[in-house]
Amino acid sequence: MFNTSEVGRKIASLRKEKNLTQMELADMIGVSYQAVSNWERGNSMPDISKLPELVNFLNCSIDELLCNEKEGLLVEHIIKGDSADYVREEKVTIREIADTAPLLRPSQTETLLDTIIKENEDKFSIKELIMIAPFVGEKYLDEFVKRIDSVEHIKELTGLAPFLNKESLDYLAGLATQVGRIKDLISLAPFLSKETLDGIVKRCEDDGNIKDIIGLAPFLAKETLDTIVLKAMEHDDMRQCTGLYPFLGKDTLQKLADEIVKKHGFKEISSMLPFLSDK
Repeated sequence: MFNTSEVGRKIASLRKEKNLTQMELADMIGVSYQAVSNWERGNSMPDISKLPELVNFLNCSIDELLCNEKEGLLVEHIIKGDSADYVREEKVTIREIADTAPLLRPSQTETLLDTIIKENEDKFSIKELIMIAPFVGEKYLDEFVKRIDSVEHIKELTGLAPFLNKESLDYLAGLATQVGRIKDLISLAPFLSKETLDGIVKRCEDDGNIKDIIGLAPFLAKETLDTIVLKAMEHDDMRQCTGLYPFLGKDTLQKLADEIVKKHGFKEISSMLPFLSDK
């Protein structure tokens, strides 16, 4: 990843060696004075389209200006138009593309990734998906998701949620639930479809882990929760339902209260009383 502070210091140093003001350098390459000022303070990076002019006026190479030889060379080949050959010959990795991507347009990043995909028939990992997610279009990212065949940790998916559509996120969540704890999906619940959430709930029911559903309750339909509780009543497993009380329908809550009182006594429903009807 490029260090914007280092690049900024380099631009400032080379500009001063040329005895140029920020305004003069800005006029030479056709940008605003504020742009040059922001570069030198490390607040932003020069646009890739301006790099050839910038290095020409500052009399340096692109990799020297960017303070990163490998990524700098990749940028140089992108500008020259022969990046595909460079990526193949140098075996450029997805991580290296992700490190370069802040300087690139999404279409340029996607073209580089396509070159790697053609050269590599293997599946890609969730970690690699996370690296490139902020730098490519949603449609492209959704196609990339299809190459993921495993998710090691459910929590890894949280950072992807803003970049994926529901279909792709549902697919990855399905992979994640095979290896992780259901309650780890709580942070993803707002982004998942009702069908996926219902499938997760069904799995909890089958495993008898109703407590794992509690964190998902705000995102589930009352009908789904009512069904869970009614099944728990059938198996005399009602004490697991305590955290679900605020989300249950009135009729189901009353049935649950009646059953608990019948089997365990009135004291057992003390935590339920605030949610019961006054009637």
